[in-house]
Amino acid sequence: QHGELTGWVEHRYCLVNLPDVIPSILYDATNSYASLFVTCGKSIPGITGEAFYPGKTYNQRLGREEFMMPVLYAMAKKLCQVQRSALAEGNSLVLYEGYRPNAVQTKVYYAMSDMVREDPEVRAAVADPPWQISWFISSGLSNHQRGYAVDMSLAKVSEVAEYTVSGYRCLQVTGYELYEMPTPIHELSRAAATFTAPVNSLSSTAWKEAELSPSMNAPALGLQRYCTQSGLTPLSSEWWHFNDLDARSQILEHQGIGDFLISSIRSVAPG
Repeated sequence: QHGELTGWVEHRYCLVNLPDVIPSILYDATNSYASLFVTCGKSIPGITGEAFYPGKTYNQRLGREEFMMPVLYAMAKKLCQVQRSALAEGNSLVLYEGYRPNAVQTKVYYAMSDMVREDPEVRAAVADPPWQISWFISSGLSNHQRGYAVDMSLAKVSEVAEYTVSGYRCLQVTGYELYEMPTPIHELSRAAATFTAPVNSLSSTAWKEAELSPSMNAPALGLQRYCTQSGLTPLSSEWWHFNDLDARSQILEHQGIGDFLISSIRSVAPG
């Protein structure tokens, strides 16, 4: 009853740990050690600076300490294409979060809701039309719980190293500088919006007709270009958030509910 079991599961339902398969991406799971969630630049009580789940652990496949960053298998394949496009132009993705437990999502939502009620500045930046709080933090299950959403930024690469993992040649970014983006990562307000108004997040094409926010600078547009050319879809309220709607369509009948902690994931052993 307590031993290991062997079985199988369809790959479309599997979450994979991104560092195991795309080690060249820069990973920084800030919610695992000091959350960067703020709104209007203000700390969110009980959220900002908090650690919500275990983060960096020894990765047997890579032979080094690394963050855990799970997403659906299908999305991992697209993120590989995105990273290849970025590296070809001397850049690299910086991934802050993939899977997010529902308990974390709920905690942030209620803390944000309190600020919206109590702080007029936050209320105007989060809940005034055409926006509402659910665009910045979902009150229910979000795409992060279902495995087809990521939060990420972009860095300029200055140095890389080559090494071998399980017989495959890999790159590791050893020198880089973060680009200045429209806002710091996880600024939960309209200041971080990709577009000037909400866009249907279940459409893979509606965003193409949307008006860009004036704050969308060259690095943010570059990140968007890498992602959309690889089949990911931007979120109108957050420049850093991208969805894989194709992966979503494959799991509609059996979507995840975010009821496990990231600490339960094991890295893949060499071979």
